[in-house]
Amino acid sequence: MAPIPPGSLVVVTGITGYIGSHVGLAALQAGYRVRGTVRDTKKAEELREKFKQLGLDASEDKLDIVIVDDLTSQEQYEKAFVGAAGIAHVALPGQTATWIDDTNTSVLSVLRAAAKEPSVKRVVLTSSSVTVITPGENGDHTLTDEDWNEVALERYSKLPVSARGDPKNRPVMYCAAKTISEQEGWKWMAEHKPSFEFVTVLPNANFGPFLCGEPHSTGGWVSSLLKGDDTSAKNVGNQWYIDVRDDAQLHLLGMTKPELAGKRIWAAAGPFGWNAILQILKKNFPDVKIPDENPEWVLSPMKVDSEVGRKLLGGWISLEKSVVDTAKSIGY
Repeated sequence: MAPIPPGSLVVVTGITGYIGSHVGLAALQAGYRVRGTVRDTKKAEELREKFKQLGLDASEDKLDIVIVDDLTSQEQYEKAFVGAAGIAHVALPGQTATWIDDTNTSVLSVLRAAAKEPSVKRVVLTSSSVTVITPGENGDHTLTDEDWNEVALERYSKLPVSARGDPKNRPVMYCAAKTISEQEGWKWMAEHKPSFEFVTVLPNANFGPFLCGEPHSTGGWVSSLLKGDDTSAKNVGNQWYIDVRDDAQLHLLGMTKPELAGKRIWAAAGPFGWNAILQILKKNFPDVKIPDENPEWVLSPMKVDSEVGRKLLGGWISLEKSVVDTAKSIGY
């Protein structure tokens, strides 16, 4: 299929989120018109002002904001996708006891809505590394885009329905929701063969600057450490990282490069350990009281074949720059 040229309209669902805001930024910087979906408009105006501060034309003809307050609604997506050439589906339904069904319905509603809009050429789904492996686990081989997290699916299948809304089961639910919804997306594409192409991006833990709102998502781990709270380090297994700016560029390239049609793209720059992050923070912010290191927080031994992403970007943003820029974006 022909590439999507600059000047075309692209839709970013969840544009005020951590990853979505950077996908929107990358698209504007590359000369695309952007329509962002939000559940409410408060953070959207904050984001528009941030884009303007960065020197971008974020006027309404360049950055259109629309409400999609039901992430499972095909009807709302159909309205949001009118005239779009590309779609990045970044938004994720909130966790409830029906999270699996909601996430799956959200992905399928996006694909069905895209199929009704003749202008759509490419849909990119923000998937996750957890569709391949659960954080903190290492696997017995180098992980590739052909692997799936069968262990998480088995754990989910054994989880009583009554326990699926319990916060302590969030990791199992998240891994299963992401895995099942991506698999169902590929299955739908194979069965329906729409005129557009499908690409998925598999990010591991994102670090890097926040563009709007309070610190959240995995970038919020850095914020917590700067406040002396090492709960995340104690509870989240070592894994790989990706700078959110690199992640956004992979979404944009996945949307616009013809040769990436039908691909799963790992967004994983390299392994990180909590001690490495603590050392970076102590080095760069010596006046801030940082939690102590722990000898048990070793570098993740997980192996990932993310060469496709590295070649696309020409290299990765380093862990140090990513962590430091996260901190600076929240006032440190």
